[in-house]
Amino acid sequence: MNSSKVKTQKNLSAILGLALAVITLFQAGAVKSNESANSNLTSIEEAQLRAEIDSIFPDDGLTITERAYAEIAAEQTNYAKVFNANNELVAQGLTTESDELRQLVNQADFLTQVSGQKYYRISE
Repeated sequence: MNSSKVKTQKNLSAILGLALAVITLFQAGAVKSNESANSNLTSIEEAQLRAEIDSIFPDDGLTITERAYAEIAAEQTNYAKVFNANNELVAQGLTTESDELRQLVNQADFLTQVSGQKYYRISE
């Protein structure tokens, strides 16, 4: 479960970094300078920043918020809870991070999916 927290922290750090870059980009674009040298420098910095952002995130038409929600939804679809025949919780977590959970899911019968979480029952 530790790696899930680290992954979430990395995702949040990346989103915050991108948000700061976008804010800087908009501030740099909003500031108008009378000096032509400053104007050219801002344009160069802006172009470099845009190129860096484009290299990190492909242009798929999504906003930063939509992209973050899509990542969270994709992560939640791998979250599973496995119950035994007596409806007792046996295991839960992300199937991508736990081999034991993945094996239990493979042995169990699929019950339902609610809010991106999948529920399984092992029939004994």
